[in-house]
Amino acid sequence: MSKICLSFVFNNQFEQNIPKLKELYDNRFPTIRYLSPFSKTDDKQIIPIHEKSIHFQGYFFQSFAHLPKDCEYYVFCGDDLILNPSLNEHNLIEQINCSGSAYIKYLNPIWEHSFAWHKFKECNSFPTDESSVPCARFLPPRKELLAKYSDLGFNYRNIGCHNFWGIFEKKITLERIFNGIKYFYSSKFKRYVHYPLIEGYSDFIVIPQKHLKSFCYYCGVFAAMNLWVDAAVATAMVLSCESIKMEKDHNYNGVELWGDEQQFHEKKYQLNFQKFYQSFPQDQLYLHPVKLSKWNA
Repeated sequence: MSKICLSFVFNNQFEQNIPKLKELYDNRFPTIRYLSPFSKTDDKQIIPIHEKSIHFQGYFFQSFAHLPKDCEYYVFCGDDLILNPSLNEHNLIEQINCSGSAYIKYLNPIWEHSFAWHKFKECNSFPTDESSVPCARFLPPRKELLAKYSDLGFNYRNIGCHNFWGIFEKKITLERIFNGIKYFYSSKFKRYVHYPLIEGYSDFIVIPQKHLKSFCYYCGVFAAMNLWVDAAVATAMVLSCESIKMEKDHNYNGVELWGDEQQFHEKKYQLNFQKFYQSFPQDQLYLHPVKLSKWNA
């Protein structure tokens, strides 16, 4: 039985990168799948997906029927995410300390974010009356959800003054005051969150085999409801997995590149991928995104 099935999630149908990914990973991960939107290929490694990439939790649901079922763990990552070259199917789970557990970089309770957080109103209003999905039939009741959060150390509380501080940079700003007033006015001073959600960075996750079916099921429900992907994936993981490890539980750090930071690496290594790959920092779990189509790989 293969230890890991590594699946790459394509935001766009850019299968020209698959030969490059095979060259990078085939000798380290014998079982690989490529989740490609609207693919017409007959390649059995490529799983056609019919879903918007902004709701790529739906990719996981649609891929379930096509994924091999004899792997111990299922790793899903972005097609433009480069894993540390020292990691392979034999040491990855041990190195990120998630034996028997799911993995996600972090988890944040959305009811703790600041009023100015970009998804605050959208996620704390879930589910909306606009959804035609009878979610009460398909999702665990609120009491069960809160118990799962409590097991992870997250205790729910209603929207209130703490949301002027938020999770990051705990300080009151004019922006947070303005957005708080705006939220309470538009919601008619609603403080109770009907179905509290949690969010996490979902471009690199690990799901144990015994929880894969349940995880994919909840991802499918959330995709049908057009829930924001980082809330959908994290909440589906909490609902389906008994134990979850995060970046704080190991010695690696995943690195995300925002804005001009991508150009820094491209200029530093002059788009020479081999030079970049050979210089990969030992303590980095991954670098994301790295657009392989731009590099001489």
